[in-house]
Amino acid sequence: MKARFRRKKMKKMQQLSESISIEATSENLSSRVDDNRSTTLGTTDVLAPQAPAGLYGSSKSYENTRDLAEQFFMAIKEVSEATELLSPLKSICALMVRGIQTIRSANNNLIAWADLCEDLSSHLSDMEHYQMELQESSSLSDKSSLEALEFYLRVTKDVLEKASMAIRQNESGLFPGIMHVGVTEREKEDIDRQRVRLLNAWQVYTAAMSRTIALKLRQTGEYLKKHQTYDEAMPARRIQDNYGVVGSDFAIAYGEKVDLCEEGTRVEILGAIREWGNDSQTTRQIFWLNDAAGTGKSTIAATMAKEWSLDKQLAGRFFFSPNSNMTQTTKEFCRAIAEDIAINQPMLGDDVRDAIKAVSVEQHIWFDVQLRRLIFDLLRRLEADNFVFLVVDALDNCVRLEERTEVLNGFIRYLPSVPRVKLLLTSRPIQDIADTLAPSPLVHGSDIQLLNVRHSYHRDINIFVEKRLFNLPAISREHHKMIVERSGGLFLYAATVCRMLEKSRHRPDILKVLSDIGVTDKLERQMDILYLSVLKQALIDKEAGYMMMSVLSMIIVAYQPLSSNTISRFLPENIYVDDFVQDLGGVLKDGHPDRPIKVLHPTFREFVLSNEDRANGFLVDPGISASSLASACISTLEHILEEDLFQLDKPGHLPWRNADIPNLETIVHKFTTPAERYASAFWAHHVATSNLSSELWSTVINFLSQRLLNWVELMSWRGTIGLCIEGISRLREAADKQMINDGTSQELLVIRQAHQFIVHHQSLISDSALQTYSIALFFTPAQSPIFEDYRKRYSGRQPNIVTSYVTKWEDQTTLGGHSDTINHLIFSPDGSRLMSVGMDGLLQLWSTETGALVGKPFQGMEDPPPFYQPQVRRCAFSQDGKRFSFFSCPNELHIRFSHNGEPVIPPLEWHWAKYFAFSPTMSFVLLVDDFSVHRREIKLGHGSHQIDVLEDKFRVCDIAISPNCNRVVCVGSVEHNDLKKTGRAFLWQLEPLAQISSYDLDGLPPSSPDVVCIAFSLDSNRFAIWLQSNDALLCDGQSGKEIENMGRMNYREGTKPITFCPLNHLLAHTDRRAGDIIVREQKTGKKTSVLQGHKRSVIHLSFSSDGKKLVSVSFDQTVRVWDVEAGGPLESIFPGYTGTIHACSFSDDWRQFASAAENDQIRLYNLQAGAIGQSAPDSTKPMHDYAILGVAYADPLIAIRSQSDSGVALWDTTTGTTKGRILNQDYVVSVAFSPNGRIFATLSDSSTVRIWNVMNLVETNDLGLIAFYRQKSGGIFFSQDSLLLCAFHTGNVRVWDAQTMTPIFYHDSPHGIMEYQNVKLCAFSFDSTRLAGVDRGNQLYVWNPRTNTSVQTTIPKYYSEVFATFSPVDSSLLAAVLSQTIFLWRIDEELQVVAKISLGKGIYGMPSFSSDGKYLAYGPLCWDVVTPLPPQPYTGDSPPSSFDGHQLQAYSFLFYKDGWIHSAFPDGPLLPLPTEFRSIELDRHWHAFGESVLFMNKLGEPVVIDCSPILARARQN
Repeated sequence: MKARFRRKKMKKMQQLSESISIEATSENLSSRVDDNRSTTLGTTDVLAPQAPAGLYGSSKSYENTRDLAEQFFMAIKEVSEATELLSPLKSICALMVRGIQTIRSANNNLIAWADLCEDLSSHLSDMEHYQMELQESSSLSDKSSLEALEFYLRVTKDVLEKASMAIRQNESGLFPGIMHVGVTEREKEDIDRQRVRLLNAWQVYTAAMSRTIALKLRQTGEYLKKHQTYDEAMPARRIQDNYGVVGSDFAIAYGEKVDLCEEGTRVEILGAIREWGNDSQTTRQIFWLNDAAGTGKSTIAATMAKEWSLDKQLAGRFFFSPNSNMTQTTKEFCRAIAEDIAINQPMLGDDVRDAIKAVSVEQHIWFDVQLRRLIFDLLRRLEADNFVFLVVDALDNCVRLEERTEVLNGFIRYLPSVPRVKLLLTSRPIQDIADTLAPSPLVHGSDIQLLNVRHSYHRDINIFVEKRLFNLPAISREHHKMIVERSGGLFLYAATVCRMLEKSRHRPDILKVLSDIGVTDKLERQMDILYLSVLKQALIDKEAGYMMMSVLSMIIVAYQPLSSNTISRFLPENIYVDDFVQDLGGVLKDGHPDRPIKVLHPTFREFVLSNEDRANGFLVDPGISASSLASACISTLEHILEEDLFQLDKPGHLPWRNADIPNLETIVHKFTTPAERYASAFWAHHVATSNLSSELWSTVINFLSQRLLNWVELMSWRGTIGLCIEGISRLREAADKQMINDGTSQELLVIRQAHQFIVHHQSLISDSALQTYSIALFFTPAQSPIFEDYRKRYSGRQPNIVTSYVTKWEDQTTLGGHSDTINHLIFSPDGSRLMSVGMDGLLQLWSTETGALVGKPFQGMEDPPPFYQPQVRRCAFSQDGKRFSFFSCPNELHIRFSHNGEPVIPPLEWHWAKYFAFSPTMSFVLLVDDFSVHRREIKLGHGSHQIDVLEDKFRVCDIAISPNCNRVVCVGSVEHNDLKKTGRAFLWQLEPLAQISSYDLDGLPPSSPDVVCIAFSLDSNRFAIWLQSNDALLCDGQSGKEIENMGRMNYREGTKPITFCPLNHLLAHTDRRAGDIIVREQKTGKKTSVLQGHKRSVIHLSFSSDGKKLVSVSFDQTVRVWDVEAGGPLESIFPGYTGTIHACSFSDDWRQFASAAENDQIRLYNLQAGAIGQSAPDSTKPMHDYAILGVAYADPLIAIRSQSDSGVALWDTTTGTTKGRILNQDYVVSVAFSPNGRIFATLSDSSTVRIWNVMNLVETNDLGLIAFYRQKSGGIFFSQDSLLLCAFHTGNVRVWDAQTMTPIFYHDSPHGIMEYQNVKLCAFSFDSTRLAGVDRGNQLYVWNPRTNTSVQTTIPKYYSEVFATFSPVDSSLLAAVLSQTIFLWRIDEELQVVAKISLGKGIYGMPSFSSDGKYLAYGPLCWDVVTPLPPQPYTGDSPPSSFDGHQLQAYSFLFYKDGWIHSAFPDGPLLPLPTEFRSIELDRHWHAFGESVLFMNKLGEPVVIDCSPILARARQN
């Protein structure tokens, strides 16, 4: 036990010693009494009320000294508990702390005589006990300390005698009117006189003892140093909870605050556990101790843990408890036990550290694997002759059933592999635990009940009561007997009574109440009476009732345990929280004002939350209590929140990203209090569970209007944006449900928009707290009652941005995270979860209510072999929505819980399987290899039996199980001897196992492993198959017989072209005619109607739950609703445009719609949210993917093309307004502005070149065709002097005189278009005398377009685009980027490579020379390319000045990376981009010039950000 405590306390002692000088402390304490020693020591004369100045100094210095002493002695006491070497200090330091606390109480001028007498009586008894220990301790029994203690005792006894006399006089009527608070003036004088006497004696005593302790600590310095290294190497045993209580969670998890069995009690049950533990013959490795609440299970578990620890047989332990968030889940279960193993079994310390480190670096690791790696794999390495033990207490306090089941199944699975390890498990006998343990042969002790161990509980409780109450005055043996009888064997009852008597000043009243409790009363009734007694005795002053209930209600409704000091911050100053907490000591455990207060047993919480009749005046109303705590939290935050709370944003550096700030967690804890951290974490949660009074509602609206951004900043610094979203989501849900009559619309609008702001910008805000006021605020809709004011208030923080404002909130949530095309979106049956799967191998689970991620995303292999694509497939929710499943590369089955995303079981590996099908209940899975189908029970991962042996050369393409789980359809292809393939379908019956039919198909099924080509009706009587040819068949689900060939559909891979009506009378499918939908009867396949209206292909179909309506989604970006009986359109539930779509889905109730766009973002729409402050998407503008085709610098214009049409729009980037639009018959692939800004040229995919006037957008010249092939590639550009125009397309190069538009040069690539060896890029020299081009025949050309001469050379093979540029001062120097290398060529009669620069990963576009030709830049990189060669990297703090004011454009050292605009000078991230802009394709959506960047929004509008103010501030010294 001591070894367990030792290392935990060492670090705390080390930290304390760094901030508190032991010698200085002792000298400080002793110096205050040295001058008075001769007059105070050895005398008991009454001193004057006014203390000598040398003793007290100022009142502030007295308080500081007292607090310093308490901290000092408390720390020494805790360290002394950890080690044998310091153990002599334990008793004396405990006495010192108690003495300081008593002096603190005595220092209150308003204290009553009775209270003073009670405190001193209890304290004196403890002091006399510790005096004996001090006299016996050779290391601490020096003469001066003993003399000081004796003096202190004499004064204390004398003060106690005078206090007792005052009480007797009062009882005889001499001093009437004494109350719990408030005393007479005469009493004040007497109490003050005695206070001074106590204080003098106490300071003499503490000075002597501090010197003695300081001497002892110096002797143990080497001991502390010896253990420091090991402690630092160990993983942290303390974690920080959501509002900053450090250490408390692990103390609870290790049961350090749980009382131990009194000696002589629980003999039978402890003996039974010891006998089981020592039995080397038994195979029952689990001792399950189960009984009702309050029977002492945790005490027994803590006792055995201590015993095994002392015998070095303890491996690790975990005590579940409702007093900590950590101990209510299994999130830290395995890690906590592993760290305990390292402490109890030091030889495994290095292994534990390595295992925890390995687990920590993994993105996601399921519980079962944690259990194996962090516990059982480690214990297998333990070389021990005896058994070692694990202790898991109060498993029933783990709040989630599935987590309890995980724990039990894990131990049952792994314990047999480590036969020298045994588990002591305690819990209440709840059904799920009993059901899991009952079948296991490992379990022992399940029939033992603590209340029925041969009725020994009377003796045990008697011993317990005797020991606890032995020294308490006025408690007789008859009282002991009464307590034992009333307990009825319930240790909780006896322990509560003992704590009441120990803590109370009114023991006679408590004993009278106990005597009035009938012995026949049920135990629950007795506990209620007992709890009522505790509450009444704490309420001496009836007028203070509301004060006590205020304290109690906060303790009860708090989301995490609060300390006395934290509660004091939330309540008026006249409420003495600590006094009430101490008075409620019978039901609360409070070790220190700064430590969390814990409810000793859940039954007390149930009592005060029950009902008025049962609580009898002490009912805690959770709604009212939550309102009070919510108001207190908001008030606390309003006093501290401000912009840049920690003053981190200072000139001289780039804007901070949270991850880049050293010691951020330390900064947060240094400058915020636990009360402030709790308030920031849970104010919204409390508002959501409150009664939502109009007063509180007004407070909330005002807070969100004034402090929303400040609160979000703080939550970002703390890394708790997820908790922020959870709170604001609960608040929004509560606001929607509980309407307030006055001003509802406006108030709901504030909450909804606050919610949308946080959810929409969560990724950005999590990255950088201060961007809450900058980018996040700017890209928030302008029409908002709160954000308009915020934008004005923080205008100085926003960069200069030119764009059209988003004017209104759309009723949607944008979800990100994918880096490639999203091909699956699936709603859970209840609509609460959305699953997204992308080609990047990422699967994410979302809460549709909050927009937050649920659990950790699953990431597939980073670089899988091509034949393993896609990485995640066959995704599905179970019928009840509680689980979801998927297969990952290479063929691992995953099943996870929907509520938290955690695994139900570890992944099941079946690498031999080709195709899979889940049963709808997910109880089994069918696996298909090349020749057979196997059924596997998911729960165990085995139990396979072969269903059927398939014929030779059959290759499966898809397999599906019917909703009733009794039919299986399998389709595939058969390869014949002549290598021809034919389609084949099989239908099986599962119960009993039998093949029903097998028949040929008129075509081949799709062969992609992720393509579904089978669909069942809900009653399993019909199924449909569709083929590569897009023909669809309707078949009978019982016989497999073909009912109807439904003809050819318009089918796109990744979509489901057929849907069955839930009422089993209709089906719908797409038609070969794009946009048409066919409705048929399920029974006969007869066509009933054709629904027409979409202009492009339909990609999604879904029936309403009543089967009367059908919704369809098309590539024309519209959603239509149809009356399937009338065959006509209805009003759409989605009136706007969806934008470009890769995948989409409706929830079953049509209340939610999700779509995946080309920018890899998910748009989640709540179609039933209402119109308050929100709108459907803009119904007049289809959203397309836009590309930047050209930029003009003389006149700040940008040319933008939509992917959906052939038009090009011109925008003025200084105003964010369009100048007009040109229509082109062909698809425009490139646009070039002349350097003087007067004209621009377009090149279309038909290789046609046209010239346009910038002013009026009128076509001035059609230069005709430059090639005879259509291809969406090529380019066009002007020379730097605007005299020449060049276009290249499909291997052909043409140059015109830009003034006369006459051709002067052409070049045709000898490699030809058939081999796609076309010219990649061309570049003019600055004097227009040279033109460079590279073709895919690996030839570099340099032409003189006026003389039609050229030089060429073969270049290394390249795999990406080539970028080239000439030096502005030397046209004979050419730089080109080829395959991660920059080549510098000197051009003379031939091309000569003069230098090479190797590059890392990253494509930054066109390189550029500085205006003086000295420097070459590529993205953020820069080199000196003149002197000397080879090129040398530029190392200046700011970019070379010769890049400023470039005659054509200012080169930009800004670049895009991982969602941020980055700067090269200074180096680092500059600004984040909002979520919707984070899937930028650099060659189409992004352009940087000078200190500005340009990119596109979803409506094809330019966004220009001028970063110069931010860069200027960052470059300040």
